[in-house]
Amino acid sequence: MLRKMQRRNQRWRQVGVWLPAAFIATTAAVAVLGLGRVISDVAVVAVIAGLGAAGAVAFSRWIFQALGQAQQETDERARELAAINEASLALSSDLDLSSLLQRVVDLSRVVTGAKYGALAMLGEDGDIAQFVTSGLSQAERDRIGALPEGRGLLGAVIKSGETLRVDNIASHPQASGFPPNHPHMTTFLGMPVRYEGRIVGDLYLTNKDDGSPFSERDEEILRAFAAHAATAIENALLYRQVQDLAVLEERDRIGMDMHDGVIQSLYATGLKIENCLEDLKDDPSQVEPQLHSVLDQLNKSIADLRGYIFNLRPAELVDADLAGAIGSLLQELKVNALLDVQLIEGTQACEGLSEQQTEALFNVARESLANVRKHADAHSVTARLELRNGGFRMMIIDDGKGFDPGQPNAGLGLRNIRERVSTVGGQIDIKTAPGQGTEVTVDLPLGGEK
Repeated sequence: MLRKMQRRNQRWRQVGVWLPAAFIATTAAVAVLGLGRVISDVAVVAVIAGLGAAGAVAFSRWIFQALGQAQQETDERARELAAINEASLALSSDLDLSSLLQRVVDLSRVVTGAKYGALAMLGEDGDIAQFVTSGLSQAERDRIGALPEGRGLLGAVIKSGETLRVDNIASHPQASGFPPNHPHMTTFLGMPVRYEGRIVGDLYLTNKDDGSPFSERDEEILRAFAAHAATAIENALLYRQVQDLAVLEERDRIGMDMHDGVIQSLYATGLKIENCLEDLKDDPSQVEPQLHSVLDQLNKSIADLRGYIFNLRPAELVDADLAGAIGSLLQELKVNALLDVQLIEGTQACEGLSEQQTEALFNVARESLANVRKHADAHSVTARLELRNGGFRMMIIDDGKGFDPGQPNAGLGLRNIRERVSTVGGQIDIKTAPGQGTEVTVDLPLGGEK
């Protein structure tokens, strides 16, 4: 569209060069042929000059007005395309579905100049399952009450799957009115959001900021934006599905670990108790050593269960005391895994951390120490908390067998750790190799909101 308008402007400029010349040449020819025999040559020249000047002035005004209008339209389209491009880039960086849907409806208002906006996400039954609004405060939204049921103009867009543009909502035959405490709305633009022919949601805009009705150009702008929004929404939906699948896979992994570990251990303990019952009849002196072995096996099973519970349910952070929380994790590791543990905390190292940073660091430490407990076969582990280069550094170091980060079975836990660090603007470095232990280093900037 923009290139087409630029080519049109170029043609106008060419007309502005050649048409005046053609006009003057034609005027001169007419004057010479028609007046050359009745008036002097001087008079002919004067007539030509006068007519040429008058024509040139009139034409110049017309051509410059046309060029100015064309350039204004070109600039306006360029601004619109830039706004759509900027909005699309903003959407492409967001994979969290809830925040993305809010950004979609917010930006749809920006690119069209609308006062109010909404995005309806439909459930499998075709009814509105989620309704995200923009332009309303939370108090206004609460006063309106329940989600719309998809009647009136909203339902018309849902049922038809087509764009609907209305200049006066009250006079439209499909309008069903507004609920109590709903703001007054006059103009309406509704459009399905399609991804590869499939509707993923419906956008609704009302009341332009300048009071004018929505135009055909607004419809074109919203359609271009909706195409980008559909791709972003589909990506966020797929990302959520991947996350849900990862949770299910993690549950399966934990169930398998418990089956192969605790359940098998308890089964073996039961067999030993059966042997004890048999020996009580034949040789009671052999029972006591077996009972000690049973107790050892039960204690190991209890320790394993504590480890699984610890892995599934994180300990609470009290007063955002990161050092104390990690110290508790280390102490539990010492008791259950019989490891030598050490916590090294620099002076006032944790005081500049925000609550979000503290929680993220705790989760990373918990995940790292759980990996040491389950996989490292380590003898010792050290947690170091310190200030470094104006920021905060946490290190978890073990002397275990290490691992190959490139192996598929190393992916899920590492991805979770990296995502937690990324959410608080930090960087993580994991140094490990088979037989060389593991060193997890997290660096965070300080000075954020607490």
